[in-house]
Amino acid sequence: MSPRKRLLLTWISALALLIMACGGIGFVVPPTPTLAPTWTALPLPSPTEPFDLAQDKPATVAPTSSPTETPTVPPSETPLPSFTPTLTAYLRGPDEVTIPILLYHHIGVSLQGETVYYVSPDAFDHQMNLLYQWGYRTISVELLAKAIREGAELPPKPVILTFDDGSETIYTTALLIMQKYGFTGTAYIIYNYMWIPSYMDADQIRALYAAGWEIGSHGLSHTDLPSHPGRQKSEIVESRRKLQALLDLPILSFSYPFGTYDRDSLYYVHYAGYIAAMGLGDETMQGQKNLFYLYRQPVKGTDGLLSFAALLPWQGDLEPALTLVP
Repeated sequence: MSPRKRLLLTWISALALLIMACGGIGFVVPPTPTLAPTWTALPLPSPTEPFDLAQDKPATVAPTSSPTETPTVPPSETPLPSFTPTLTAYLRGPDEVTIPILLYHHIGVSLQGETVYYVSPDAFDHQMNLLYQWGYRTISVELLAKAIREGAELPPKPVILTFDDGSETIYTTALLIMQKYGFTGTAYIIYNYMWIPSYMDADQIRALYAAGWEIGSHGLSHTDLPSHPGRQKSEIVESRRKLQALLDLPILSFSYPFGTYDRDSLYYVHYAGYIAAMGLGDETMQGQKNLFYLYRQPVKGTDGLLSFAALLPWQGDLEPALTLVP
């Protein structure tokens, strides 16, 4: 069967399953992803040479985003009590699993008026409340990878919340809001940014992990990988080694900067030992075909609750959540 026919059959099957799960009411059909690898990553290709290993000390890197106001006091080092949902878990997988993966950057207010990568604390709280009301429960990337590879028990409406770059607002704001609903997330850290003000340091990252979060790599310096083939090994492989050595934490997944990748990127993600990798895409069906380019949907600061709800495969009554909006 040709790749085109296989992709069409996969899309039709996923659509049918989602329609049945939603009862045919309030379901938003996600558009076709703009970047979706349809080939398998194995056998791995040979990497492009030469590659440039990173220096042992952090490089001086200028942040790509504007400073952020700190809206709350940093949380206590002792995690708040987490929720214990009583929802019945269901065996999902192996291979294809329906799960939305959402992408955030900063949970705060930009001093320069940036609205794309900054979601206000109030808007973020409303979004988390909506997820909780509709029965969504967060899971880890590690659990999703297990479900895709061999099957795993997942909540009825699983969701993964990811945060790229390592903004300090993840620790000062997102953590507190998400703990109210028993949610956890995955923070993708740029190694060299840990020494820049307004980004999380090692102690704050460890506090996230102690609160049940996952920590992943977003490279050494947020480099567009296909445009810098000589730096791919250091950005992908060395970033994992350095993060694990500094934090003394497991680094299991990688997030491609800017969502861009090529065959060498996939080679080094496998070579480094990551179990999965994050990309971009409008689909919520994850599987073997994209385990190393999982589809994520960015949440923008300009998104209202209606736009946010359109990112989700399972929808409920939006009216209770809308009453929370001032």
